[in-house]
Amino acid sequence: MRITAQVVRRPDSTYPVIIKPYKLDISQFGEKVRDKMKFTITNVSDKDLDISLVYAPSDFVEVDLPKSVAAGKSAEGEIQLSPTVLDENLEKSFTFELNDEKHSRFTVPIKRSVKSPSALQKPPPKKPTGK
Repeated sequence: MRITAQVVRRPDSTYPVIIKPYKLDISQFGEKVRDKMKFTITNVSDKDLDISLVYAPSDFVEVDLPKSVAAGKSAEGEIQLSPTVLDENLEKSFTFELNDEKHSRFTVPIKRSVKSPSALQKPPPKKPTGK
């Protein structure tokens, strides 16, 4: 068995699709609950592409992908966090596959940091003066 991977340093130069944002940061630093985030998949090839979800951590997030994206067009997807993880910090990812010649797969990172408003307003602890 042989596994081949290509690490892309500039995610805006991937082929045959570009994912924006390429890392989904759904952190929450205020009172308003952030549990959803949209992203765009742009097809930069000259062929229509079907999209299928390969993996998602279903206990943490639901991924809604477009079924396809036409050549030269964009389509929108969305992630929704599970209500059970809204108070958690997490780093997860999901992977989807295209029906191009190479059956290209893309893994999209998901990050969440949670800081309560009260934690943001607390003054820093006093340092001992040594007296």
